[in-house]
Amino acid sequence: MGSYVVRVKVLPTGPEVPAQQLLDSIKGRLGDDMVLRNSKEEPIAFGLYALVVDIVAPEVEGEIDKVEQVVASAPLVAQSELIAASRLSSQLKNLR
Repeated sequence: MGSYVVRVKVLPTGPEVPAQQLLDSIKGRLGDDMVLRNSKEEPIAFGLYALVVDIVAPEVEGEIDKVEQVVASAPLVAQSELIAASRLSSQLKNLR
């Protein structure tokens, strides 16, 4: 069975929320079959930032929607947006 890489842009509830705390709240919501692969902070303006996270999930029907729902329901997340979803190459999977 293959895997998906799902990239989601997340906005915190406010600029006072530290990026690491937001990331930890997202990690805490991930299921056993989901893994946080990468994250990047993107500044927006006036101290506000977006966190772009890459989550690896199994390639089963409905899994991308599930990842979106899990991220959106995490505490400290005000807004989330699916940026991309792609199949993960088996060659890349072994680089972790």
